Amino acid sequence: MADQVTIAKVYVEKAAYHFDKPFDYLVPEQLSATLQRGCRVVVPFGNGNRRRQGLVDGIDTVPAPEKALKPVLLQIDTEPVFSEEMFRLARFMVINTFCTFYDAVKTILPNGLNMNLSQEYRLTRIPEEDELSGFTFEERNLIAFLRKEKTDRELDEYLALQKSTGKHKLVDGLIAKGIVAVSDSAKQKVSDKNIALLRLSDEYLNGDWEGKLTPKQKEVVTFLEQNITADKKEVMYFCGVGEGVLRTLVQRQVCTYVQKMVYRIPDAGDGKAESLEQIALSPAQQEVFDGISALLREHKAQVALLHGVTGSGKTQVFIKLIEQVIKNGEQALMLVPEISLTPQMVGRFKALFGEQVAVMHSSLSLGERLDEFKRIRDGKASIVVGTRSAVFAPFQKIGIIIMDEEGEPSYKSEAAPRYHTREIAKFRCVEHQALLLLASATPSVESRYKAQEGVYRYFELKERYADADLPEVFLVDMKEEERQANVASLSGMLQKEIRKNLERGEQTILFINRRGYQTAMQCIDCGEAVKCPHCDAALTYHRDNGYMMCHYCGHSARPPKECPSCGGQHLKLTGLGTQKLQEELESLFPQARVLRMDTDTTYSRYAYGENFEAFGRREYDILLGTQMIAKGLDFPNVTLVGVLNADAGLYAPDYRSAERVFSLITQVVGRSGRAQKSGRAYIQTYLPEHPVISFAAQQDYESFFGDEIAARKILRYPPFCDVCTVSFSGTDPNAVAAAAKQFLRIMRRQAEGYTGKLSFQALGPMKAAMYKMGGKYREKIVIKCRCTSAFKQYLRHCLFAVSREKSFRRITVYADVNGDINS
Repeated sequence: MADQVTIAKVYVEKAAYHFDKPFDYLVPEQLSATLQRGCRVVVPFGNGNRRRQGLVDGIDTVPAPEKALKPVLLQIDTEPVFSEEMFRLARFMVINTFCTFYDAVKTILPNGLNMNLSQEYRLTRIPEEDELSGFTFEERNLIAFLRKEKTDRELDEYLALQKSTGKHKLVDGLIAKGIVAVSDSAKQKVSDKNIALLRLSDEYLNGDWEGKLTPKQKEVVTFLEQNITADKKEVMYFCGVGEGVLRTLVQRQVCTYVQKMVYRIPDAGDGKAESLEQIALSPAQQEVFDGISALLREHKAQVALLHGVTGSGKTQVFIKLIEQVIKNGEQALMLVPEISLTPQMVGRFKALFGEQVAVMHSSLSLGERLDEFKRIRDGKASIVVGTRSAVFAPFQKIGIIIMDEEGEPSYKSEAAPRYHTREIAKFRCVEHQALLLLASATPSVESRYKAQEGVYRYFELKERYADADLPEVFLVDMKEEERQANVASLSGMLQKEIRKNLERGEQTILFINRRGYQTAMQCIDCGEAVKCPHCDAALTYHRDNGYMMCHYCGHSARPPKECPSCGGQHLKLTGLGTQKLQEELESLFPQARVLRMDTDTTYSRYAYGENFEAFGRREYDILLGTQMIAKGLDFPNVTLVGVLNADAGLYAPDYRSAERVFSLITQVVGRSGRAQKSGRAYIQTYLPEHPVISFAAQQDYESFFGDEIAARKILRYPPFCDVCTVSFSGTDPNAVAAAAKQFLRIMRRQAEGYTGKLSFQALGPMKAAMYKMGGKYREKIVIKCRCTSAFKQYLRHCLFAVSREKSFRRITVYADVNGDINS
C-alpha cells in the first residue's frame, strides 16, 4: 500500500482569474491535528515561492503523489474563521460577480482580520575557517557582516533587506547551507483589545499561601473573594487603597493579573428616549405590519416590498417587525444606503434595544469593525444596523433583512466583487429561510415591476404618519429668473421663503449635488475648461484651500494663470458648488447659522452624527449639502426645502438617469413638514415641463413608474433584460482599444463552439463616458442579455480565455452585471 499523506486544498489570494482554484499543499505532521476547513494558512505560491495567505477549503488523506507537494508553512487561525454558509456565499459571489474566490473571502471577512505576512531570519551558526572555501566570495562577505550584527532583530532586518533588493539567491544559499534559518510569521493587522483584571492567585485560593496581610491588603482580598475579578481602578476605588498596595499583593503572590478581551463598541450618538411600548402604529401601519408579520411566521425565504411615501412611518413598522423577530429567538439586519443615515438610526435602535445592537459601516475604525464582527459571531448582538457591508454579518439564525431606500445606487459595489446588496440579501434569506423586506418611497423600477408581477409581496403606506401632510411643492423656472436679471443662485421666491423661516425660528434644508466652490474654470478665449491631467474631468475650485481638485482621482493644483489649452490669459470661474452657495447664504442672510455638509466637511469618523445632532438641537438654521442629506433624515422643525439644479443628471448616458433624478428630488422634498408644522418645497429647474420633474414635484411615483416601465420595455432595459458591461482599462490607449476588439472576437469564437442556450446583443466596443480616469484609458462592451447560468458560464469562459493571452497582461478586464453603464 502506498504511503498516505495529508493534503490541504487551499484557495490562494491574488491568484489569476484562470488559476482561481484550490491548490494542493502538504500538511506537516505538526499541523495535522489542528488544521481544519475554514482556517487561513500561509503557503508558498508560484515559481518564486512567494508567501501568500490562503483559505483551507478541505483536508484529505491520499496516497503520496509522485511529484512532491509544497508544504503549508504556517497555520494562522486556531479555529475556522470561515463558516459553511460563508463558503456557499463566496461561491455564489464567484459565479455571479466574476470575481476570484479570495476576493469574495476578503469582502465577507472584516479587514481587521487580515494578516501582515513576514519572514524572520536568525543566524544558526558561524562556519569554521576550513569550511569557508566552500562558500562564494559574496557569501563570505555576508557571513563576515552578519558576525557583527548585535541582535536578532538587526540580523532579521538586514537579511530581509537583502532579499527585497534582489539578493534572494545569496540569502537562500546560506539557508541551504544551514548558516541562516528562516521562519514565517503572520500578524493580524488589528490586535484584540485587552484589559488587565486582578484576581486572587491559585496559591492563595488553594490555601498554600502563608503570611500575614495588612488591614488594607485584607480589604482587597475580601473584595476579590466577593467579585472574583476586577479592574485595577475599581479595586483602588472600592477598597480605598493606592496602586502600591496592589503591587505588593502581586509581588507576594497573593494576587495575579489576567488578561480579558473587551469589545471596542462604536459611539451610538444620542437616541431619543423611548420604549418599544411607546411606539403606537396607526391603522394603516398596523395593517402593513400584520401582513408582513404573517409572512415572518411562515419561516420561508421570500421577498416583500413596502412602498411608503416620505414620512409615512416605515421605521416604526421596521422596529415592530424586528421586535417580533427577536422575541422568536432570531436575528435581524437593518440596512441603510448611506453612512450619513446610520447615526440617527443607530441612536434610536440602541435606545430601544440596548446592547443587542451592533453597527457595521466603513467609517468605523478597523478595531471597531473587527470587534463588532466578533460580537455578532459570538452571539452578543442580535440586531445589526449598517450600510452595504453589514449584509455579511455572521449571524447564525436570521429572521429578517430590511433594506431601507432599496433603490439607492450605493447598495451596488463598484469594486471587485461587484455585487448588489439585494442579491446577497436574497441568498442569505434562502440560507436562513428568512424574509427580505425592501422599502422605499421611491422603489427601484425593477423591484416595483416584480411586485406588480407577483414575484414580490406588495405593501403600501399612502399617507404620512400622524396625519401630517405632504409638503406643498413649487416649481421655479430659472429661465424666467434670468430674464428678470436675477444672477443669484437662489431664486427670488426661495430667498423670500428662507427669510420667513428665519423669522419663525423654523429650519431649512438646501440641496445641491455639487461640492466645491465653483464647478469649473473656463477659458474665455477658447472655451475649454481646465481639466485634470489624469482624467477627462474639469477640475473643481475649492475656496477653503485655494486649490483646483479632481473629484475622480484626487489630483489637486493651484489655479493656473493661463489656459493650458491655448495659453490665453482670460480665465473665469463658472458654475455653483456647496462652498459658493454657503458664501451666498451668509451674505444674503448674515444672521443665519449655516451648516454645510459634503465630503469636504465630513472627514472625521464622527462628523455625520455630530453635525446631524447639532442640527436636530436647532443650533443651525440652514442645512446645506449634497446627496448625504437627501434621504432618511427626520427633523421635525424643517418646514422648507430647496432643490437647486434639479435637472442635473437628467440626460446622463445611463438608462437609470430619469429614475435617479426622480428619486433624489422626491426624497429631498420629503424632508419637509414631517411633524405638526406644514412643509413646502421649491424646485429650481430649467425644465419645469419635463415629465420627470413634474412627477417628482407631485410626489407621483405611480405615474413616473408607468412612463418609465413602458420606455424600458421598448428599449429593452432591466427589468426586461440584464445589462452586462465588460470594461477594459490601461495606460496605453491603443492597447486598450485593441484589447476590447480582441475580446469581441473571443466572444464570437466562444459563442460558435458553445452548446448552451444563449441569446444576447453586444454593443461596442466604445469609449467610456469618462474615457481617461486616474491616468488610465477606458473602453467597454455593453451586453444586453438574460443573465442565466448558461450566459454566466459562457462569459466566464471568455474571461478565462482573456486571462491566458499575453496581449492582455497590462490591461485590466472585468465584467459587471447591472452596474452603472455610465461609469
